Amino acid sequence: MAINTNFEKELRGFERDRGIKRETMLSTIVDALQAAARKSPFCSGDVKVTIDPVTLAFKAEETLIVADTPQATGAAGSAYISLEEARKINPNVSLGEKIQRPIDPRAFGRISAQMAKQALVQGIHASERDIMQSKYADKVGRIVTVTVRQIYHKDSFCDLDSGGEAILKSRDRMKSDRFTNGDTIRAVIRHVGMEQDPRRVEDDGAGSLSRGSHSHAVRMVDESAGNPCVKLSRTDKLFLKALLFEQCSEIKDGTVEIISIARQPGIRSKVAVRSNDPKVDPIGACVGVRGSRIRPVISELNGEKIDIVPWSDDFETYVRKALLPAMVLSVDIDYHAHQITVFIDKNSLTPLIGKLGMNTRLASELLSDSTHTTWTISARELATADAEETEHAVSAAKFQRDFAAKVKELSDRLNLDSETVTTVIRHGYLSPEGIMEATLTDFVAEMGRELPDAKSEEVTSLREETARAVWAAAEAAMLAGSGTAQ
Repeated sequence: MAINTNFEKELRGFERDRGIKRETMLSTIVDALQAAARKSPFCSGDVKVTIDPVTLAFKAEETLIVADTPQATGAAGSAYISLEEARKINPNVSLGEKIQRPIDPRAFGRISAQMAKQALVQGIHASERDIMQSKYADKVGRIVTVTVRQIYHKDSFCDLDSGGEAILKSRDRMKSDRFTNGDTIRAVIRHVGMEQDPRRVEDDGAGSLSRGSHSHAVRMVDESAGNPCVKLSRTDKLFLKALLFEQCSEIKDGTVEIISIARQPGIRSKVAVRSNDPKVDPIGACVGVRGSRIRPVISELNGEKIDIVPWSDDFETYVRKALLPAMVLSVDIDYHAHQITVFIDKNSLTPLIGKLGMNTRLASELLSDSTHTTWTISARELATADAEETEHAVSAAKFQRDFAAKVKELSDRLNLDSETVTTVIRHGYLSPEGIMEATLTDFVAEMGRELPDAKSEEVTSLREETARAVWAAAEAAMLAGSGTAQ
C-alpha cells in the first residue's frame, strides 16, 4: 500500500523542528479526531480512529447497535442501525448486537473538524511543553547561546542550539542591547514553561503599581499566551551570577561564595562575596590579575560597572564596604527600626548617594538581600572636625538603646515598673542574680543612697519598703528559674 508522502513529510518536519516524536504526534492526532467524533452529530459517539504507523493511512469505525428501528433506545452515547442496513454490512448480524461501520473522517462536519484542529493544537503545545520541561527545567540559571530569528515589538524570538524556541522579552533586555535577525547572543534561562504576556489590569491592592492612561492605579500581571517556550533574560541577577561563575574557578569549586547581588542593569551592580578559605581573597579571586576575570563580565554587560563587596560578620563593617566609594565617618544602626544612619564629611555626599541615588539604593538592596531584612539608609553630612563629636553621639545613642533594652528585660523578669527598675540598674544591679548576691540589709541601704552618675546628676533613691519589694521580686524570680530548671 502506498505511503501518504505529504503526511510523512509533515511528521518529519515536526520531529526535526519541534522535537516531537513521530509516535507522540500520531497519538495526538488520533486523540483529536476521536474527541471531534464524539461531538459530531453525523456519527455515533463510539468512534475508533487508527493510523497505520507504516503507510499512515487513516481508518475510522463507528460502533452501532442493531435495532428493529433506528430510533430504538439503548446504551447512552451509541447510535442505532436498522437490521436491514446492518445485514448489508454483515449478513449474520442479529437484533441487539453491535456492528462496526467504516466512516470517512471528513464526514464529521465542519464544527467537529474545527474542534479536532483545536484539540490537535493543544496536544502539540502540551507535547512541546513536556519536551521543554524535560530538556531545560534543570538549566534555569545557566547561560545559553541563542540565535535571533525574529524581532517583534522589541521582543526577540530566538532558536536554541539544542532545539526549541526561546524568547527574550523587551523588559529582559538592557537598554544598550542592539539586536538584529541572525545575531548570536548570550542570556540566562530565567524560566521554562508557557509564554506569559503582560496585561494591564486595575489594581486590587497587591503587586507593583503604575499609572494608566486614565490616571487610575493599575498593575502588571502575567497571563498565559499558550506558547511553550524558554524565557531568557540579560537583566536578571542570575545573568551576572552565571557570568561570574564562568570566569571565577573559586566560585565554581565553592571556595568563594556569592552572598547577594544588587543590580541596575547596564549601569552598575554590587556583588557581596565571602571566602570559605582564609587564605583566599574573595575580591582578588573575582577580579583576577589586572582585572582579567572581571573584564569579560563587564564586556558582556556592555560596560556595566561592578563593585565587589567583601561580606563581613560585623554588620557595621559590612555597611561601610557596601557604601564604597563613599568614606563613612561612623555608622549608627537601629536594629529595631531597620534604619541605618551614616555620618560623612561634606566631600563624601556625592559618592555616597551616587548618580540618581544609585549607590545608596544598591547598597540598601545588597544589605537587605543578604540579611533578608529591609534596610533603609539615611545620611548626615558633617564637617571633618566634628568627627570625634559624631562618634560620641553615635556611642551615646547606642548606649541609650542598650540601656532601654536592659530596663525592659529586668522589668519583665521582676514584674515591676520601668521607673523603679531604672533606679535599680543605675545603682549597679543589672539582674536578679546580682540583687541576690547582696544581703537584704545591704541592698536596702544601697537603694537609699543618692549617687552622682556619669553626668554628675543625682541618681534617685528608693524608699525602704520599695527596696524590700524589689528584693522579694528578685528572690521570687530566682526561685521560679530554679523550679523551671528542675
